[in-house]
Amino acid sequence: MPTTYINDCGTLIMLPRRMKGSEVLCILLSIFSIPLPINVVDSALVEFPNNTAVTGTTDRTEFKCESDEGIELEWFMQANDTVQRKPLSVGHDFKDEGAKTFSWIRNGAPGKFTLILSIRDESAQTYTCRDPDTNQERSAELIIMEPIRFEKDLNESHVILACSVNFRGNWAPELELSHNGTSVVDGVDVFVVPNQNVSSTLVIPRHNSACAGHYSCTTRFHLRGKPDRTTDNSVPSYMDTSTLTVHVEEIQEMHPGITSDGNSPGSVITIIILSVVLVAVAGGGGGATRIIAYKK
Repeated sequence: MPTTYINDCGTLIMLPRRMKGSEVLCILLSIFSIPLPINVVDSALVEFPNNTAVTGTTDRTEFKCESDEGIELEWFMQANDTVQRKPLSVGHDFKDEGAKTFSWIRNGAPGKFTLILSIRDESAQTYTCRDPDTNQERSAELIIMEPIRFEKDLNESHVILACSVNFRGNWAPELELSHNGTSVVDGVDVFVVPNQNVSSTLVIPRHNSACAGHYSCTTRFHLRGKPDRTTDNSVPSYMDTSTLTVHVEEIQEMHPGITSDGNSPGSVITIIILSVVLVAVAGGGGGATRIIAYKK
């Protein structure tokens, strides 16, 4: 931390824009040529917003930000499909009228400005708190989650397990499939539609009894999925799991046309149709990304 001294009235010194009472005293004492150190202290953020994921049934959530010098802080917001952020407020003064419909500011201790957000689709954005005195800032994501859906469908040759979750926000959650407690990666198709949906599909043959058992689909967040523009490195603690069972009798009920290797004239057609339907659904949201055999 830099230190300077006041030796006499002719000494050229640099002072911070905001001075504490002790620093004003230093100036007065300089008239009498009394050396006294001045500690130049910059303000700093001592509390800042963290990445947060909530369910759509949550009423509201809070992003806290505080300066140790009582500075009037600034808030910005950035929608998921934009590159520029919009001024939200300076202290209690809102700069965006539309944001008043889902957010407001609560002031606690001096320099502490808490952004309170109602949970609705338009509030799932990137929020940044900035100290205008030092330009120090911290940004965080708000993600709104819907319950996970895990379904089973049987045709003549295969069992189709489909898991999906809808969300709003700039950070897409990840889906993880497991069979009897063991992670399943091979053969899993994952589709991501930004700010909308993540889906995962596993197609298993009905001739293989080893595929029977308990399956679970879990959605959670990982640091690798954090948007580059987000400076907070915390990972939302949100997690949701759904389970289902594939019974042995469901696996063993084979169509007469299926050979010992599990193939049939209709199986290839079924898989092709399934892939076309999934690609069409994902593509309908715009900007869909397909990830095959997603690995951790």
